[in-house]
Amino acid sequence: MNMTPVLSARQERIVEILRATPSITTVELAQRLGVSGETVRRDLQAMADDGIVQKFHGGVSLHRDVQESPFLLRMRSNVAAKRRLAQQVSALLPDGASLVLDNSSTACFIAEALAERRGLTVATPSLEVARALANSGDRHTVMLPGGTLRSSDMTLAGANALRFATQLHPDYLIVSVASLSARGGCLDFDPFEVEFKQAVCPHAETVIVVADASKFEAPGLITSLPWDNVRILVTDQALPDDLANATRAVQVVIAKDQPEG
Repeated sequence: MNMTPVLSARQERIVEILRATPSITTVELAQRLGVSGETVRRDLQAMADDGIVQKFHGGVSLHRDVQESPFLLRMRSNVAAKRRLAQQVSALLPDGASLVLDNSSTACFIAEALAERRGLTVATPSLEVARALANSGDRHTVMLPGGTLRSSDMTLAGANALRFATQLHPDYLIVSVASLSARGGCLDFDPFEVEFKQAVCPHAETVIVVADASKFEAPGLITSLPWDNVRILVTDQALPDDLANATRAVQVVIAKDQPEG
Protein backbone atom coordinates (compact mmCIF):
# COMPACT_ATOMS: atom_id res chain seq x y z
CA MET A 1 0.00 0.00 0.00
CA ASN A 2 1.97 2.98 -1.27
CA MET A 3 -0.55 5.62 -0.35
CA THR A 4 -3.05 5.86 2.46
CA PRO A 5 -6.43 5.11 0.87
CA VAL A 6 -9.29 7.55 1.25
CA LEU A 7 -12.54 5.75 1.94
CA SER A 8 -15.98 6.82 0.80
CA ALA A 9 -18.75 6.89 3.40
CA ARG A 10 -20.07 3.53 2.12
CA GLN A 11 -16.60 1.96 2.20
CA GLU A 12 -16.21 3.21 5.76
CA ARG A 13 -19.43 1.36 6.65
CA ILE A 14 -18.05 -1.78 4.98
CA VAL A 15 -15.01 -1.58 7.26
CA GLU A 16 -17.28 -1.12 10.30
CA ILE A 17 -19.37 -4.14 9.31
CA LEU A 18 -16.28 -6.29 8.73
CA ARG A 19 -14.84 -5.23 12.06
CA ALA A 20 -17.96 -6.60 13.80
CA THR A 21 -18.42 -9.54 11.39
CA PRO A 22 -15.01 -10.91 10.35
CA SER A 23 -16.32 -12.36 7.07
CA ILE A 24 -19.54 -11.84 5.16
CA THR A 25 -21.05 -12.80 1.82
CA THR A 26 -21.31 -10.17 -0.89
CA VAL A 27 -25.08 -10.71 -1.02
CA GLU A 28 -25.52 -10.09 2.73
CA LEU A 29 -23.24 -7.05 2.58
CA ALA A 30 -25.32 -5.55 -0.23
CA GLN A 31 -28.49 -6.13 1.79
CA ARG A 32 -27.02 -4.43 4.89
CA LEU A 33 -25.92 -1.44 2.83
CA GLY A 34 -29.16 -1.22 0.88
CA VAL A 35 -27.39 -1.15 -2.51
CA SER A 36 -27.03 -3.47 -5.47
CA GLY A 37 -24.57 -6.35 -5.61
CA GLU A 38 -22.79 -4.65 -8.50
CA THR A 39 -22.24 -1.49 -6.41
CA VAL A 40 -20.80 -3.55 -3.55
CA ARG A 41 -18.54 -5.48 -5.92
CA ARG A 42 -17.11 -2.23 -7.32
CA ASP A 43 -16.43 -0.95 -3.79
CA LEU A 44 -14.85 -4.21 -2.75
CA GLN A 45 -12.64 -4.38 -5.83
CA ALA A 46 -11.27 -0.90 -5.11
CA MET A 47 -10.71 -1.83 -1.46
CA ALA A 48 -9.02 -5.10 -2.47
CA ASP A 49 -6.73 -3.17 -4.83
CA ASP A 50 -5.74 -0.95 -1.88
CA GLY A 51 -5.06 -4.01 0.30
CA ILE A 52 -7.89 -3.28 2.73
CA VAL A 53 -10.01 -6.39 2.14
CA GLN A 54 -9.46 -9.83 0.71
CA LYS A 55 -12.14 -11.47 -1.40
CA PHE A 56 -13.01 -15.14 -1.47
CA HIS A 57 -15.64 -17.01 -3.44
CA GLY A 58 -18.90 -15.21 -2.71
CA GLY A 59 -17.60 -13.16 0.21
CA VAL A 60 -15.06 -10.82 1.74
CA SER A 61 -13.05 -10.20 4.91
CA LEU A 62 -10.57 -7.60 6.13
CA HIS A 63 -7.10 -8.22 4.69
CA ARG A 64 -4.64 -9.94 7.03
CA ASP A 65 -1.79 -7.75 5.84
CA VAL A 66 -3.57 -4.41 5.90
CA GLN A 67 -0.96 -1.89 7.00
CA GLU A 68 -3.39 0.27 8.94
CA SER A 69 -6.06 -0.86 11.36
CA PRO A 70 -9.75 -0.40 10.45
CA PHE A 71 -9.85 2.47 12.94
CA LEU A 72 -7.04 4.34 11.21
CA LEU A 73 -8.73 3.77 7.88
CA ARG A 74 -11.88 5.36 9.30
CA MET A 75 -9.73 8.30 10.37
CA ARG A 76 -9.09 8.89 6.65
CA SER A 77 -12.74 9.01 5.61
CA ASN A 78 -15.07 12.02 5.59
CA VAL A 79 -12.29 14.06 7.18
CA ALA A 80 -13.63 17.51 6.25
CA ALA A 81 -17.10 16.70 7.61
CA LYS A 82 -15.71 15.26 10.85
CA ARG A 83 -13.55 18.35 11.42
CA ARG A 84 -16.58 20.62 10.94
CA LEU A 85 -18.58 18.55 13.40
CA ALA A 86 -15.72 18.55 15.89
CA GLN A 87 -15.40 22.34 15.79
CA GLN A 88 -19.15 22.67 16.34
CA VAL A 89 -19.03 20.33 19.35
CA SER A 90 -16.12 22.30 20.83
CA ALA A 91 -18.17 25.49 20.52
CA LEU A 92 -20.99 23.90 22.58
CA LEU A 93 -18.78 22.97 25.54
CA PRO A 94 -17.83 25.36 28.36
CA ASP A 95 -14.31 25.35 29.78
CA GLY A 96 -14.10 23.28 32.93
CA ALA A 97 -16.75 20.75 31.85
CA SER A 98 -16.52 17.01 32.45
CA LEU A 99 -17.21 14.78 29.49
CA VAL A 100 -17.02 11.25 28.17
CA LEU A 101 -15.84 10.66 24.61
CA ASP A 102 -16.37 7.29 22.96
CA ASN A 103 -13.83 5.37 20.87
CA SER A 104 -14.96 6.59 17.44
CA SER A 105 -12.82 8.28 14.81
CA THR A 106 -15.10 11.31 15.20
CA ALA A 107 -14.12 11.46 18.88
CA CYS A 108 -10.47 11.78 17.84
CA PHE A 109 -11.31 14.83 15.74
CA ILE A 110 -13.28 16.26 18.68
CA ALA A 111 -10.27 15.68 20.95
CA GLU A 112 -8.07 17.58 18.48
CA ALA A 113 -10.59 20.44 18.39
CA LEU A 114 -10.48 20.65 22.19
CA ALA A 115 -6.70 21.14 22.22
CA GLU A 116 -6.93 24.90 22.80
CA ARG A 117 -9.64 24.66 25.43
CA ARG A 118 -8.79 24.59 29.14
CA GLY A 119 -9.76 22.70 32.27
CA LEU A 120 -11.75 19.84 30.76
CA THR A 121 -11.97 16.46 32.47
CA VAL A 122 -12.31 13.79 29.80
CA ALA A 123 -12.94 10.07 30.29
CA THR A 124 -12.60 7.74 27.30
CA PRO A 125 -11.96 4.06 26.57
CA SER A 126 -9.85 5.05 23.55
CA LEU A 127 -6.07 5.35 23.67
CA GLU A 128 -6.22 7.25 20.35
CA VAL A 129 -8.58 9.85 21.84
CA ALA A 130 -6.41 10.08 24.96
CA ARG A 131 -3.31 10.59 22.80
CA ALA A 132 -4.98 13.41 20.87
CA LEU A 133 -5.90 15.13 24.14
CA ALA A 134 -2.40 14.60 25.53
CA ASN A 135 -1.02 16.66 22.65
CA SER A 136 -2.46 19.73 24.42
CA GLY A 137 -0.10 19.16 27.34
CA ASP A 138 -1.57 19.58 30.81
CA ARG A 139 -4.57 21.68 29.76
CA HIS A 140 -6.96 18.81 30.50
CA THR A 141 -7.36 15.85 32.84
CA VAL A 142 -7.69 12.58 30.92
CA MET A 143 -9.10 9.42 32.53
CA LEU A 144 -8.80 5.90 31.09
CA PRO A 145 -10.41 2.66 32.34
CA GLY A 146 -8.72 -0.62 33.00
CA GLY A 147 -9.51 -3.33 30.54
CA THR A 148 -8.22 -5.45 27.70
CA LEU A 149 -6.61 -3.55 24.84
CA ARG A 150 -8.36 -4.13 21.51
CA SER A 151 -5.58 -3.60 18.98
CA SER A 152 -7.86 -2.99 15.98
CA ASP A 153 -8.89 0.44 17.31
CA MET A 154 -6.76 0.86 20.47
CA THR A 155 -9.82 0.61 22.73
CA LEU A 156 -9.75 -0.58 26.33
CA ALA A 157 -12.68 -2.99 26.37
CA GLY A 158 -14.16 -5.67 28.60
CA ALA A 159 -15.80 -5.89 32.01
CA ASN A 160 -13.41 -3.49 33.77
CA ALA A 161 -14.04 -0.79 31.19
CA LEU A 162 -17.80 -1.21 31.55
CA ARG A 163 -17.52 -1.07 35.35
CA PHE A 164 -15.58 2.18 34.98
CA ALA A 165 -18.33 3.55 32.71
CA THR A 166 -21.06 2.92 35.29
CA GLN A 167 -19.17 5.07 37.82
CA LEU A 168 -18.98 8.16 35.60
CA HIS A 169 -21.33 11.14 36.07
CA PRO A 170 -20.22 13.58 33.35
CA ASP A 171 -21.70 16.89 32.29
CA TYR A 172 -21.64 15.59 28.71
CA LEU A 173 -21.62 12.18 27.03
CA ILE A 174 -20.45 12.73 23.43
CA VAL A 175 -20.69 9.82 20.99
CA SER A 176 -20.78 8.98 17.33
CA VAL A 177 -22.86 6.11 15.96
CA ALA A 178 -23.10 3.92 12.88
CA SER A 179 -26.64 5.00 12.00
CA LEU A 180 -29.28 7.60 12.77
CA SER A 181 -32.58 5.77 12.37
CA ALA A 182 -36.10 7.18 12.58
CA ARG A 183 -37.41 3.87 13.93
CA GLY A 184 -34.41 2.47 15.78
CA GLY A 185 -32.79 5.54 17.28
CA CYS A 186 -28.99 5.58 17.30
CA LEU A 187 -27.64 2.28 16.00
CA ASP A 188 -24.25 0.57 16.22
CA PHE A 189 -22.69 -2.80 15.35
CA ASP A 190 -20.22 -3.44 18.17
CA PRO A 191 -21.72 -4.83 21.42
CA PHE A 192 -19.03 -3.32 23.68
CA GLU A 193 -19.50 0.15 22.21
CA VAL A 194 -23.26 -0.16 22.74
CA GLU A 195 -22.82 -1.28 26.36
CA PHE A 196 -20.32 1.49 27.11
CA LYS A 197 -22.68 4.19 25.86
CA GLN A 198 -25.62 2.69 27.70
CA ALA A 199 -23.61 2.44 30.94
CA VAL A 200 -22.72 6.15 30.91
CA CYS A 201 -25.98 7.53 29.51
CA PRO A 202 -28.19 7.37 32.65
CA HIS A 203 -25.69 9.44 34.65
CA ALA A 204 -24.80 12.06 32.02
CA GLU A 205 -26.32 15.53 32.32
CA THR A 206 -26.42 16.01 28.53
CA VAL A 207 -26.05 13.43 25.75
CA ILE A 208 -24.66 14.73 22.45
CA VAL A 209 -24.68 12.53 19.34
CA VAL A 210 -22.34 13.56 16.53
CA ALA A 211 -22.84 12.09 13.04
CA ASP A 212 -22.56 13.34 9.48
CA ALA A 213 -25.23 12.91 6.81
CA SER A 214 -23.79 9.58 5.64
CA LYS A 215 -25.28 8.10 8.84
CA PHE A 216 -28.87 9.10 7.99
CA GLU A 217 -30.76 5.76 7.87
CA ALA A 218 -27.48 3.93 7.29
CA PRO A 219 -27.24 0.23 8.22
CA GLY A 220 -27.03 -0.56 11.92
CA LEU A 221 -27.62 -3.59 14.10
CA ILE A 222 -28.15 -2.64 17.76
CA THR A 223 -29.89 0.35 19.33
CA SER A 224 -27.27 2.06 21.48
CA LEU A 225 -29.35 5.12 22.40
CA PRO A 226 -33.06 5.74 21.82
CA TRP A 227 -33.93 9.28 20.79
CA ASP A 228 -35.49 9.91 24.21
CA ASN A 229 -31.97 9.77 25.70
CA VAL A 230 -30.44 12.28 23.27
CA ARG A 231 -30.44 16.01 24.07
CA ILE A 232 -28.38 17.38 21.15
CA LEU A 233 -27.64 16.02 17.67
CA VAL A 234 -24.74 17.64 15.81
CA THR A 235 -24.75 16.90 12.09
CA ASP A 236 -23.83 18.59 8.81
CA GLN A 237 -27.06 18.56 6.79
CA ALA A 238 -30.78 19.04 7.38
CA LEU A 239 -32.49 15.82 8.44
CA PRO A 240 -34.84 13.98 6.08
CA ASP A 241 -38.51 14.21 7.06
CA ASP A 242 -38.86 10.86 8.87
CA LEU A 243 -35.72 11.46 10.90
CA ALA A 244 -36.74 15.05 11.65
CA ASN A 245 -40.08 13.82 12.99
CA ALA A 246 -38.39 11.20 15.17
CA THR A 247 -36.05 13.82 16.67
CA ARG A 248 -38.57 16.57 17.37
CA ALA A 249 -37.57 16.62 21.04
CA VAL A 250 -33.86 16.75 20.17
CA GLN A 251 -31.92 19.99 19.63
CA VAL A 252 -30.45 19.60 16.14
CA VAL A 253 -27.33 21.67 15.43
CA ILE A 254 -26.12 21.91 11.83
CA ALA A 255 -22.35 22.42 11.65
CA LYS A 256 -21.40 25.20 9.26
CA ASP A 257 -18.39 25.24 6.97
CA GLN A 258 -15.34 26.62 8.72
CA PRO A 259 -13.79 29.75 7.19
CA GLU A 260 -10.44 29.20 5.55
CA GLY A 261 -7.28 30.54 7.09
